[in-house]
Amino acid sequence: MRLLDKYSQKNNPLLLGFMISLIGAIPLGYINVISLQILLEQGNWASLLFILGIITVQYFVLQTVNKIAEWLVSQQRLLLLIDVFTILFLLGIGLYFMSDTTNYDSSSISRFKLAQHPFLLALFLNGLNFIQWPYWSGIYVYLFRTAKLEIQKTANNTFIIGAILGTCLGMFLFAHVGQFLIEANQIKISTYLTPILMTLFLLLALVQTVKFILKNNLLLNVKSKIRL
Repeated sequence: MRLLDKYSQKNNPLLLGFMISLIGAIPLGYINVISLQILLEQGNWASLLFILGIITVQYFVLQTVNKIAEWLVSQQRLLLLIDVFTILFLLGIGLYFMSDTTNYDSSSISRFKLAQHPFLLALFLNGLNFIQWPYWSGIYVYLFRTAKLEIQKTANNTFIIGAILGTCLGMFLFAHVGQFLIEANQIKISTYLTPILMTLFLLLALVQTVKFILKNNLLLNVKSKIRL
């Protein structure tokens, strides 16, 4: 929140959106790992198409969320379903890669048919990333309630442009820095791709499960105190 306070003082929604999205795009995640693998296997053009697909979905999400943010964060049952779907989605893909751990030597993103079309793959992956809806809703509610972002079409469009630029830069940096480190150390990532993706998806599923349990325990405690 200190970053929001710092950059909102300049009344610059472009920089505000850029910083929030950049911070969210750089950390290790399955989309970044897949983006890196596409860059290594298919080159810069395919990597750019993948990023374009990611930000296409992000643009739609942001344009929608800013209108329904207040409503969405109040829908506890819907948020519960989103959390459950996210856990099952991550767990399902993690178990899929677990069942494929015998194919270390032939591990490659390109062997999946959809990966031959990076833009479509990005649409598919980010389209199923439902957790981004409550994430951005929470950010919008905070920004609107604290007057850090004006409820105007122009300010929101500028914020969205900044967010998209931040996502592009974050994914670009992750992929290209990762490519440099892998090539400099002559690492054959194809040998480790399957166990990396398996571990990553299962770990993300575990993290989401822990968050889900803690959040719901907190809600139950709050409700019990209200009744008392």
